[in-house]
Amino acid sequence: MARSGVETSAKSRPSDKTSGSGRWNVASRILAAVPANYLVTSLLTACVARLLAQCLAVNPAEASVAATLLSFAVFATIVLFAFGLRSIFQLWLWLFVAGALGGGLFWLSPGMGARL
Repeated sequence: MARSGVETSAKSRPSDKTSGSGRWNVASRILAAVPANYLVTSLLTACVARLLAQCLAVNPAEASVAATLLSFAVFATIVLFAFGLRSIFQLWLWLFVAGALGGGLFWLSPGMGARL
């Protein structure tokens, strides 16, 4: 017979394995949302500033300001994706691809004559 009071069954308690993986999941998302996001956003911001200055002949100071303003939206969007995507692997893959693309374009832009 059941006693009166609060009883928990084995099914309702989270197991240690589930609890631990949940902590690593959150920790990985926080690492993706803050330091990795900052790295990717800074690479994309520098890349956009150089491409604006070079391709569209925008004044370098105005190109930097425009790229910086755009970076706030990029940073916020990546934070939303960091906690919105279901797969951690997919999140880190997107961050890696975006960082590699931004870093690659930033690395190639001085060879094309850009100076900022």
